[in-house]
Amino acid sequence: MKNLQTRIARQTRSWFLCGLLLGILLLFGNGQSLAQTPNQPTPVGPLSPVTAELSQLLTKRAAQTSAIRGVNYVHPFNADVKLCPDLHFGSDLLCPWDLLNIGNDLHRLEMRGVNTIRIFLNYYVFGGARENDPNYNLDQPLAQLDAFIAEANRHNILVMPVLLSKYPQNAFAPEFFEKALSLHVRPVVAHLAKHPGVLAWDLFNEIDIGSPVDERCWDWANADFPLCHQMANQRILFLNVMRDEIKQLDSLHPLTVSLAFAKNYFEPAGVYAVRLADLVDFYAFHYYDNEPFACGRYQAHWYYGKGFPADLYRAVNELKALRLEKPIVITELGFPTGKGTTRTLVDLHRDLTTTNQLLKAKEIAGLMLWPFQVEPADLVGDLFW
Repeated sequence: MKNLQTRIARQTRSWFLCGLLLGILLLFGNGQSLAQTPNQPTPVGPLSPVTAELSQLLTKRAAQTSAIRGVNYVHPFNADVKLCPDLHFGSDLLCPWDLLNIGNDLHRLEMRGVNTIRIFLNYYVFGGARENDPNYNLDQPLAQLDAFIAEANRHNILVMPVLLSKYPQNAFAPEFFEKALSLHVRPVVAHLAKHPGVLAWDLFNEIDIGSPVDERCWDWANADFPLCHQMANQRILFLNVMRDEIKQLDSLHPLTVSLAFAKNYFEPAGVYAVRLADLVDFYAFHYYDNEPFACGRYQAHWYYGKGFPADLYRAVNELKALRLEKPIVITELGFPTGKGTTRTLVDLHRDLTTTNQLLKAKEIAGLMLWPFQVEPADLVGDLFW
């Protein structure tokens, strides 16, 4: 990894962003407090108060059915995914940093009604590399991140960063806590704490999938293999520690953990002092059906198996049945199209319309699409208009 250019100044954020952020924070602030038990994390109090003057800036656009109308921004739309499958914020010479090109993408998303993007912060790019290279300079990736968020804000788009992306899957035991915190979590969260262009923290992506450690634990609730529940226990403890630290550093932004399976907010039962549902400010989960094979999971899963949209409705209903009154955001949903798939673009937009009907019926706080389609017009269609 190479050092980057000098730090780029942040650009002015629009009043629209403040209104949108504050409106969603008000929604997140309505969750119930956690019950006190000796082994539970310290409860987090209400989010920072919002003044009446700023809350009035919430626009009609932000007050539509889906407050969060988002896309996962994994790489520029025209990127060579064989060389640059991920955003590296200028740290990889094979993936030159091109903010102008990124800005063009963000403009196209803005024109499709997108108001939020979810991005992945590589653990090694944002601090983890210091473990093996004490001379690695984290300031410059952070400068590129600042520039990226400023560009998104310029297009009336908020950013939801995913922490600990590419984090080693065998490093969740207590002896790894301080390394994860000191190398990555503390510097990144402290840098963006109270940043008006950040919507929320996504603490970890699909931590309930343990197949990189053992393929039998692709779902940590697999009771047929004892290691899986042990893994769940260890990982929930890890998330508890990370969550408490983040809340100390940043009291403004809500926090979630995006799960592969919504049910794993409350399963496996009894493995830890609290459910994962008790640790987050809002629920976030993913939905993919049986295509493509590398992503498909529900139809083959012992717990679901009825396909779209029945499995998606079940996931939402079970989260609401917890009665914690926490908002729900589907942070990844996507359907591949084209050669070798069963869906056409017409089928895609039909199924996205069906998803929108669920959002309305169940009062879901938002939806973020996974970019299987290269063109924003194909990916989003008129879903957010």
